[in-house]
Amino acid sequence: MPKRGAAQVRAGATSVRSMILGETPVIEATGINSRRISASIVIARPPEDVWRILTDYDNLAQHVPNLVVSKRLEHPGGGPKIRLFQEGAQKIWGFDFSASLVMDMEEFFGPEQERRRLQRKIRFKLVESMMLARFDGEWAIQPHSRHLAQPTRAAIEAAAARGEPPLKPITQYSTKLIYSVNVTPRGMVPVPAIEWRVREDVPVNLRAVKAAVERLPLRPVEELLAEEEALYTSRLP
Repeated sequence: MPKRGAAQVRAGATSVRSMILGETPVIEATGINSRRISASIVIARPPEDVWRILTDYDNLAQHVPNLVVSKRLEHPGGGPKIRLFQEGAQKIWGFDFSASLVMDMEEFFGPEQERRRLQRKIRFKLVESMMLARFDGEWAIQPHSRHLAQPTRAAIEAAAARGEPPLKPITQYSTKLIYSVNVTPRGMVPVPAIEWRVREDVPVNLRAVKAAVERLPLRPVEELLAEEEALYTSRLP
């Protein structure tokens, strides 16, 4: 029987990628002891702001409630490669449980002509864990919508009181953030326990990231474009 709060996909059935994802995780059985878990959320900010929060690796624990530690480690390969240590504290079936892992992160950008309407992803791959044999996946950041927003009456009055020029409409963006992970527990760790924990955590984490991004101040389009150009240029070989 399907678990409440999660859509189930049989191994060999229609791929989860072709389904409409939302905050409720979609769980795909990829093997006897393996699962693929995916979910998404819409954030009322441009991709640049979502990227800013997700790549602030040393401060992720401030935004994600079940994450106790998140910090960058020196990568043995050197260069721009990113190695990340994370430790979480949760309850599994009523028991206090903490687990740590080390992951390698890869920041991916699409071709130059597409970089503003984006193929932008953060891929992660497990390096070390006592509990997991596999924990690989990605955060995918996709433009969702764009519209002109009129300034509020309060903002107009505040600007006038400061003697500032009349406020103009600003372009507002929204972004779809998609999270997917392939999980295989190690040794005798039962997959239902890991599946349940990840399934419970994913919506909480997505909403926490959304809240953190939407707390950022709105920025003009010109600033977003300049930031995007600088970021892309810095990644050129």
